[in-house]
Amino acid sequence: MNKRRNLAFTIETLALTLFLLLVLALLVQLFGAAQRLGLQARRETDAALILQNVTAELHAGAGGWAEALAAAADGQGQTVTCLYAADGTRLADGETDPAAYTVTVALEPDPRPAGWMIQAHVVVSAPGGDELAALDTAHYLPGG
Repeated sequence: MNKRRNLAFTIETLALTLFLLLVLALLVQLFGAAQRLGLQARRETDAALILQNVTAELHAGAGGWAEALAAAADGQGQTVTCLYAADGTRLADGETDPAAYTVTVALEPDPRPAGWMIQAHVVVSAPGGDELAALDTAHYLPGG
């Protein structure tokens, strides 16, 4: 009789242990998926901040964008690529950071009677190269 009780206890313990391992495996997968979603949300938030900063600098002609706009106003489109940190600040030319976001701005001039309308297509890419955010905007430059 004692052997039956020990056998039943052993089988019940094994069943509960297997159930516990199954629940733990599901929780690990759930938390792993939550972490991936959190990282993706962080990247998209960083990209939106960088996109706002780039368009604001572009419209203000700040951060070296005045030269790029003037070159585009000469009648030839150009593409500018630069790196931005996750906090939205532009990295200096030649500075590298493996976690930096790549910003590509394609500038296309559109002549107007009293100046140039510079069409800009701004793309923010993740460090791995995935496109995270894009925006089309325009900036008017008065003059001939």
